[in-house]
Amino acid sequence: MPRSRCASAFRPAWCASTWPRRWPPAGPRRERGMSVDQRSGAERAAIEWEVRLREPATDERALRAFRKWHDGAPEHAAAWASLQRRLGLMGGRSGSGGGIAVARALRHPVEERRRALRAAFGTAVLAISGTGGWKLAHELGYDATWRSGVGEHGAATLADGSALRFDAASRIDLGTGRGPMRLHLRQGQLLVRARRALTVTVAGADIDCDGAELCAGRLGRRGIVAVRGGSAVLRVPGVRAVELASGDTLTFDGAGALSSPLSFNAAAGWTRGMLVADRLPLPDLAEAFGRYHRGILRVSGAAAGHVISGVFRLADLDGALRQIAGALPVRVNRYGLLAIIE
Repeated sequence: MPRSRCASAFRPAWCASTWPRRWPPAGPRRERGMSVDQRSGAERAAIEWEVRLREPATDERALRAFRKWHDGAPEHAAAWASLQRRLGLMGGRSGSGGGIAVARALRHPVEERRRALRAAFGTAVLAISGTGGWKLAHELGYDATWRSGVGEHGAATLADGSALRFDAASRIDLGTGRGPMRLHLRQGQLLVRARRALTVTVAGADIDCDGAELCAGRLGRRGIVAVRGGSAVLRVPGVRAVELASGDTLTFDGAGALSSPLSFNAAAGWTRGMLVADRLPLPDLAEAFGRYHRGILRVSGAAAGHVISGVFRLADLDGALRQIAGALPVRVNRYGLLAIIE
């Protein structure tokens, strides 16, 4: 049977004689200047770095290693920027279930963060189910009596009519059993107008009050408590109890308590969207802003030894970074949602 030919009068464009007679040798498929394998490897590395940099114990060596990886190849910087854009979209104000889940998971256990980040690249679905689901729900704070998301305040009324307000990214458990009502503040800050006897547990210490207005929580590595319109008693395990009169503010840790010059209104500044700092270590300031922003703020090198005083708007991270850079001998480097003060 003779080989068919395309007649010139009816020859379509794809039958043009300019086509190569042999295909080029097969090789790795490329997208935008990089192979698919390179892109996939860079995306996986970006996910691992996002997980690692969100660990509270991230140190100077890890930050140096990140910068070396990020600047070491164009595909690394591209993968990091792509992940940051997608996380920004998923964590936006759209109210989508996936975005909310990712925003919450990013701040919690390592494997859950990895799953959320893979979802950002479209390679997995974030889910909490099956064996270990209860434990994971507890770690994420889903089983807390009251909880608030990043950048979201909350409010509630206790059974005795006491008004409760809590800061962004807070987790509070209502105690059970006989005796005075008990609140366990797992994380964040709270303000309560106690109508009756109340005990608040925070940062490993108990605060007892009766009929007072109490503001308590964490300022970085230390707890803080302020009292107005009554009195309270701070009980740190292994340390003598300390009484607080109306207007007193204390900071504390496992070693004991120190008087703070902050007024009650200053300590409760978060209720008005403000953070009032008095010689606050920069890493502690970064942690406070972490309650309001889905990005990562890290303090590196000599900057970690600096303290700062001032008033900061919690919703304005860029403004706070400008304040810090203007007041201290530090510089701020940005990598998408990651900001490093050094």
